[in-house]
Amino acid sequence: MPFLGQDWRSPGDQWVRTSEGWERLRLWRLKVFENLNENVVARLIRLALTMDVGPHRQTTKRRQPYFFFNRGTSRERKELTSLSEALLRLDMAGAVKDIRRSNFVCKLLQLIFESKLPNLSGTAQKHIFQILEATVKEALRTELNIGLAKKLLVQANRALEKGQIFHIGSNCLWARHTTLVCNLNNQVSAYQIKQRKEDNGLKLSDLPDDCLRSILYRIADHSDVVNAGQTTRSLQYISDDVLLWQKMCYFHFTQRQLLTFLPSNMATGADEKENQVDWKYLYRRCYKRFGKKDTFADMLAMCSNCCSIFWQSLGHPCIRDNEKRERTLTPEDFIKLFPL
Repeated sequence: MPFLGQDWRSPGDQWVRTSEGWERLRLWRLKVFENLNENVVARLIRLALTMDVGPHRQTTKRRQPYFFFNRGTSRERKELTSLSEALLRLDMAGAVKDIRRSNFVCKLLQLIFESKLPNLSGTAQKHIFQILEATVKEALRTELNIGLAKKLLVQANRALEKGQIFHIGSNCLWARHTTLVCNLNNQVSAYQIKQRKEDNGLKLSDLPDDCLRSILYRIADHSDVVNAGQTTRSLQYISDDVLLWQKMCYFHFTQRQLLTFLPSNMATGADEKENQVDWKYLYRRCYKRFGKKDTFADMLAMCSNCCSIFWQSLGHPCIRDNEKRERTLTPEDFIKLFPL
């Protein structure tokens, strides 16, 4: 058996030198595939769909981002899945372009910037800031989540200042991260909100009141609801509605959390004096005590059969298609899988 590494049980990874430094060859190939120009990918898909091979037409399927998570080492296998490999195989940089997965990725970045960034390897740091750059560019392109992009840049700048002295990786790499965050801050600062032209299209205020309530009470930050009420009179009437704040209390907080500031007979809705409760004040009290509830349209999941981690909306090829068992992973659960 040829010795590809220092130990015969080592995978013998090959390394390639790129413009950003040394990277593993197998991960670099995935990175090149993910960073292909969207126009080139669309052209290749059109050519593949129009190509006929025999009586059947050749079709293509979207690649499913997933990876097999190794719970531990064995005598024959000493390799563990790293955070950088997980971020690359799950296509986190491409996930920010999907509105269903973007909030999950942003929450993951916030957790890393809070306390994990200086302890990450240089490769993982490069992946993190590539995801941050993709998030900011996507926010500027679609003009969505501009405020969230600003918060991420503030947290990234704070994490870089905190780990300026003690961090893993070279000082040149750390300075490159600082320069990138500074350039992204300049791009976001130069952004100006464009006034919508009169196109006779449907606006938010044109929706029925019940639809507006269903949209507003699911918003995670109550300040957005208050700001929306300052735009038009109709939205102001809905944002001050007692029924809206009551739904927000029941949606964002559990029954036990509401009982902290509300008597039990009122929390169950059995008392006639329930209408006398100041639900707006109750929401603010619960928000200060328990914080914001994170809601995600799409989340990561771990398969109980093959230990694969994947996006729920995209799925993964499992060894037992008939008996699929999975458990969802929050951003906190995903970070805990990679102790630092």
